[in-house]
Amino acid sequence: MTSDLWGPIKNHLERINGHMPAVHHYTSLSGALGILETGRLWFTERSHLNDRQEISLGIGICEDVLLSQDRASDARQFREEVQNIFARFRFFSASFSFPMNDNNQWRDYADGGRGVVLSFKASAFNNPEQHINGLIPDNPTANAIVAPMSYGEAGLRTVIEEIAATWKTGNVSELCDHILFISSLFKGDCWRSENEYRFFIHHPRDRILRNPHHKMRERNGELVSYLDLPIQNWNSSDDFPIYRICPGPMAAANLAAQIRDFIFSNGIPIQDHQVSELF
Repeated sequence: MTSDLWGPIKNHLERINGHMPAVHHYTSLSGALGILETGRLWFTERSHLNDRQEISLGIGICEDVLLSQDRASDARQFREEVQNIFARFRFFSASFSFPMNDNNQWRDYADGGRGVVLSFKASAFNNPEQHINGLIPDNPTANAIVAPMSYGEAGLRTVIEEIAATWKTGNVSELCDHILFISSLFKGDCWRSENEYRFFIHHPRDRILRNPHHKMRERNGELVSYLDLPIQNWNSSDDFPIYRICPGPMAAANLAAQIRDFIFSNGIPIQDHQVSELF
């Protein structure tokens, strides 16, 4: 994005992005084995995430800001264009966490503590746009970014007010693009304890649905759309992306030994002498 509207977003990213030594992915045992066996992660479509208010919160704030500035026509055009964008694009993300031993996340995302945390090196997220464009190469507007999530309506409103002040009436698509982008980086205060780190991807609907990495699965009576994507550096002997595997507090006592056997028996591309270092 090279628009002047990128300035407030760039300032926000510079404030929140610091040194990232590692992030952690809480998952069930079956989820962890699937990642280890395939070297792939699932990126879930926006409408199936745990916080159904994601993105919509920012849309409402932007409308409110425009209306408070007596820009009712702009607010109406903005809402209409948002619906058009949701029809034309799909938004996906994979979630990680800075805390590596959080009781709530063990409970909510790792099968009540019977699952596993996979700890990823920062290098697994280098050059995300280059990585994703190599997998989904058919449109130059494809966008990928990794960033910590921010929390609370007040911070989101501040950035949106700056964007709205910069935007001049006219290209409403430009405004929508930037509002949807910054909105995807925020969640409500009730999620703050997760201290989440997110890998985002968005892409035109007609192209993503035809891409071989796009999949759909049944969950609770509905179809969940997701991307099934390889992890960077998976076959690197020097920089294997997972540096730690931690069974949950309610996991079987011998689970670590069982996972070691699983790694050896499935030919997972990590040096034999490094396997013991994972636990």
